[in-house]
Amino acid sequence: MPAGLFKTIFRIQTKDFRIQALEKFFSNTEAPACGSRIVVLLKRYPNEADNSRLVSLIRSHHSILNVITSATPSGGSQPKSMYSVSSKTNGMGAFVDDYYFDPIVSRFPLFNNTYPVYATTVQVSGSGTKNLPNLYLPNPYPYYIAITYQDHVPIDSFQSINLRWANPNDSGNFEVNLNDVSSVYYSGTYAHDFFMFNATNYNMTLDYNYSGMDVQNLQIRIYSKTPLNNWLPFSD
Repeated sequence: MPAGLFKTIFRIQTKDFRIQALEKFFSNTEAPACGSRIVVLLKRYPNEADNSRLVSLIRSHHSILNVITSATPSGGSQPKSMYSVSSKTNGMGAFVDDYYFDPIVSRFPLFNNTYPVYATTVQVSGSGTKNLPNLYLPNPYPYYIAITYQDHVPIDSFQSINLRWANPNDSGNFEVNLNDVSSVYYSGTYAHDFFMFNATNYNMTLDYNYSGMDVQNLQIRIYSKTPLNNWLPFSD
């Protein structure tokens, strides 16, 4: 079942996120939960580091978990736990100040270009260039690119990234630079924009620049206004 047939928002602001909430959601009899896109607004970090059960539950329903996490948590010890769940279910995991929860929700891939056609999670450190999986597009559309360029807050090591795509007949890029305030949205870790692509294959490359050698986990997603004929494989 294609993604996007059912949506819900969990506002988890004072308690740990509980897997029972999702189990209840997926077992409901009022609406089909297969192919759901779920948005969690997370104020308190989980205390549990092992997220394998939650990942398995979401994947078994061909669903996607998106998480918008507070940069000023009310508690909890595992700030990257839900980010990891979103990565492993082809979702997005943004860290922002609480004040910006609402505008970031409106910029998540939930309302217009909602169908994922490309999802990869990339580990980088320092600076360099990394070849990414190829992009295969069936239609010539404006596609929506969304990236999380740091897997935690504060933004202490990010300098710039440049996502590039090319083939013999077409090329383009999406650059996010810490010194360009127009490309760093709401002092958070999430960047997005629309780009025109042809119905063809592209080689994908990421240039990255981070201060220090700490490993960063980046989420790179591309969304279409129409679904693929098959379910996009999950990205670890």
